[in-house]
Amino acid sequence: MNLPHGLSKSLLPFTVLGVVLMSAAFSNALDCYVCTYLDGYSDNSCLKNASAVTVLNCTRKYCVTMRVEIRRNSSKVMSFRRDCQDKPLMLYGNKPDETFRTYFTSCQQDRCNGHDGRVRNSTNGSGGSGIHNAIIPGKSPGQIAFLSPWIHIVLIIVALCQFP
Repeated sequence: MNLPHGLSKSLLPFTVLGVVLMSAAFSNALDCYVCTYLDGYSDNSCLKNASAVTVLNCTRKYCVTMRVEIRRNSSKVMSFRRDCQDKPLMLYGNKPDETFRTYFTSCQQDRCNGHDGRVRNSTNGSGGSGIHNAIIPGKSPGQIAFLSPWIHIVLIIVALCQFP
């Protein structure tokens, strides 16, 4: 079997392994909405319209939101953040102090942090409309399927390399 220029049979298994590992890394990436809102300093797209903000292909474990409200006027949002993190400060809940109440949510599906940050809900990949559900562990089955074509290609290449 003739290999491409510069590639020896001894390096082929390592090259194939590298391709497989890179494919696995990309298949675990989450698409998360990423933006920041600060009262009086930015437009409210981040707070009100997730589908209008940046979507980041993030290699971290969770899409998250953090919403900070004034306690005496809960309709007044002081700051809001959509992001992705490996270890959220809190998976779901809120922390009040004398002045503010901070809400935390996290999820593990593409674009699941498109909600208002206050209740347990997820956009489930569609922009803006919330479907109420609990924190969702794991990934959607469609993300894992990306790896399967690579496995078939790798097995074919390995089989071809074993014949002189």
